[in-house]
Amino acid sequence: TGLANRRAFDEQLAFEYSRAQRLGQPLCLVMLDIDHFKSINDRWSHQAGDLVLQRLAMLLRAEVREIDRIARWGGEEFALLLPQTALPQAVEISERIRQAIAELDFSADVPGLQVTASFGVAQLENSGSYDKLLSRADQLLYQAKAQGRNCVLSEDPLC
Repeated sequence: TGLANRRAFDEQLAFEYSRAQRLGQPLCLVMLDIDHFKSINDRWSHQAGDLVLQRLAMLLRAEVREIDRIARWGGEEFALLLPQTALPQAVEISERIRQAIAELDFSADVPGLQVTASFGVAQLENSGSYDKLLSRADQLLYQAKAQGRNCVLSEDPLC
């Protein structure tokens, strides 16, 4: 994918978390997971799964700002770190990306393949640690998957 791995992302998260707290700036973390990825590999092939991962990485790079950080968290899961971004904006960005993923066209390579993703969006709190931020985003991601997938869930139900 050409994206940072989990270890590199952990370092970026620690740095941005510290900076956001020190400067009193907002910071959001987005965890996203490709829905039913195992069935993509099983039905179409691991080569098709690799294509999905590569195309998703390209889409993510195109959709975020230069100051944002993207990583392949593991398997079919990705993480986005959005410095200087409040929760409503992070939800808006996530929703835009969710829609773009659903609109990806794989018909030239894998006819019939449709891809969706689920998102969990958490915002920095004044206390705690970046581990809590990560845990909250991950928890919201799993809630999004449990509620039917292909959606964005955040800490703020109004978003």
